Amino acid sequence: MNLTPNRLLLVPLFLATLSFASETEVARRALQAADKNHDEKLDLGEYLPLDVQARHHGAQHFENGDANADGFLDVTELAATLHKQTWFAILSEGTEACFARIDADNDGKLTVPEYRQTSRMGGHAEQHFKGADTNQDGFLDLSELAAHAEHRLVAAANPKKKKS
Repeated sequence: MNLTPNRLLLVPLFLATLSFASETEVARRALQAADKNHDEKLDLGEYLPLDVQARHHGAQHFENGDANADGFLDVTELAATLHKQTWFAILSEGTEACFARIDADNDGKLTVPEYRQTSRMGGHAEQHFKGADTNQDGFLDLSELAAHAEHRLVAAANPKKKKS
């Protein structure tokens, strides 16, 4: 195939489409897990278990993501809203691909500085890293990173009950 300048311009568009399809699929999985009344959209209460910053910023994230201001997030709005979440970025890229990309020294384990490359939690990255380090060895292996990312979907399907 001859890659003319016009065809070269299509390559980034094609790659962006592949990335979007992956984000949309992860958003669809998240929506299905969190959509308690099966109406294919999320209200604020259904959305909050997906947002790792729900306690402080969840309502604002929801409001910012509600592009059509109807009080709900559809799958497209959800993908755009969750784009800022670390777990969503990991699952969208693919856990193995993400791990390979950020494991700078290719030793099969992630350190906090390596994890920060994908974390969108800013100053909270170390806290989330420690929470994901289930064997408490100071590193994340592939299975811990995968479990860390998938946890949000499980949390959406089984939100914590408030203590009375």
